[in-house]
Amino acid sequence: MTTRSISYRTWLYLALVFTAVMILYAQFVLGYFSETFAIPGATNSLGLSTGYSWQEVMHFLQLRSGDQLASYINFLRVWDTIFPILYTLMYACWILFLFHKWRWVLILPANRMCIDWMENYLEISMVQEYLKNGIVSNDAVNWASSMTQIKWGLSYVIYALILVGIVIKIRKHKSISTT
Repeated sequence: MTTRSISYRTWLYLALVFTAVMILYAQFVLGYFSETFAIPGATNSLGLSTGYSWQEVMHFLQLRSGDQLASYINFLRVWDTIFPILYTLMYACWILFLFHKWRWVLILPANRMCIDWMENYLEISMVQEYLKNGIVSNDAVNWASSMTQIKWGLSYVIYALILVGIVIKIRKHKSISTT
């Protein structure tokens, strides 16, 4: 099945379904499994910030027990590996609905997914280094933080693109209905 054989309405329905699935997954799956390493009043995931320093990473790690850090590694390996697939499908459906002639834009969510996976790998490496040595190298933190910043930068670009696409669709629809 190609993008041409799927109607615009179908892409909209798929975009709405994947948006709902992504939100529900984030709320109920990620929320549930992150409770095992959550600390009230503290940052509960490095990847949710827009970047971090060595001091912030060390504080994050020092607050948690070995069991909590093992749980965090498992969370990154399993549950936070599935999430990028879901939001990439959501982004792709929105882009195909809004910009069917600009399919090349799909490279943005695909890159964001790969960068998110790289960020997870680097975070796992930092936690393992901390568990082994009691400290994390500054280079490891800089690499992981850079991936986090790129990930969020791409998110902002994708969300802006989708928002602009929605505005354009609404304006086109209004101009068609008023003529």
